[in-house]
Amino acid sequence: MKLTLQIKLLPTEEQAESLITTLKESNIVCNRISDIIWENKVFNQFKAHYLCYHDLKKSFRLSAQILVRCISKTVNAYKLDKKKKRFFKPLGAITYDSRILSYKGMIASLWTVDGRFKIPFVCHNSKYLPYVKGEADLVYKKGKFYLFQTVEIPEEDVKDVEEFIGVDFGVTNIATLSDGTNFSSETLNKVRDKHFKVRRSVQRKGTTGSRKLLKRLKGREQRFTAITNHTIAKQIVEKAKSLNVGIAIEDLTHIREKTTVRKAQRRKHHSWAFFQLRSFLEYKAKLVGVPLAIVDPRYTSKTCNMCKQIGDRNGKLFSCPSCGNIADADINAAKNIAQLGLSVTQPGKMNMFSPISHIYLERPAVSAAG
Repeated sequence: MKLTLQIKLLPTEEQAESLITTLKESNIVCNRISDIIWENKVFNQFKAHYLCYHDLKKSFRLSAQILVRCISKTVNAYKLDKKKKRFFKPLGAITYDSRILSYKGMIASLWTVDGRFKIPFVCHNSKYLPYVKGEADLVYKKGKFYLFQTVEIPEEDVKDVEEFIGVDFGVTNIATLSDGTNFSSETLNKVRDKHFKVRRSVQRKGTTGSRKLLKRLKGREQRFTAITNHTIAKQIVEKAKSLNVGIAIEDLTHIREKTTVRKAQRRKHHSWAFFQLRSFLEYKAKLVGVPLAIVDPRYTSKTCNMCKQIGDRNGKLFSCPSCGNIADADINAAKNIAQLGLSVTQPGKMNMFSPISHIYLERPAVSAAG
């Protein structure tokens, strides 16, 4: 499995200046390459290399390999369409490969216009460093340097399981498990409300200082959301692995287009990061060999998990007029999702459902991910 490892470089002042110079010169070269291939209408990398390489090699201090990477970066920028000329920011990211970047322990050795530097770094997931494979992007953001390194991690074989943990995604509770575990969104919503009020207050001023503040605050809410979803996904996968069960989740693709909410709830609804949580669950489960099934969400919150008849949902409460079952609506939905996960991976188990539930259980667009 390919993942991207975030590595924070810790350069000295001299090294930092050299890295900035390298970024600037590389992006100047990218703009020159863009001029050439735009004028000649040549968007093939091999032909662009023939047009650009030798003249640029003589005119700039870039090494042969970094120049090749600049040509590749520019050509790739035109892959989306060739109707508009591409321009590159002075401090835009540049790509390194194994010829101009290597690691030894917690030291990165990378090429700059002033020679090769050995720069210490910190990395949260340093256990993945032995699996480095492919290119890395050097990124300068808010005064700090990062390497976004591609790693290829071996996956464990997917285990055979007899049961699934159902995960019901929601706004009030980020995730509810079929065993009754809730991951509340209370803290996350407080952080979102705080940042929203600050942004609204600062944007109204419209001063130079307010714009600088907005730039400094940019991304904090997104990072907090990502950390929260990482934590939840990790706990769910660890629980599934320890219990030797699979994970079943809902396919909520296009859910925003299919549902309508009151105006007061729109901001909260549109900031619902269910897809990010799903993607985290998918790759974390795949890494440790936990099977993950993605099921059709239709009627999961309205069907009784006991008798499989359509019941009544009133807010957080579910009640079944057929068998008298009364339960938390999210837990009831999570249990249905767990049973659907088993039916997806083991179709022979379908007979546990009543004829009414067969109406929607037999026609979902279901996919299963390892």
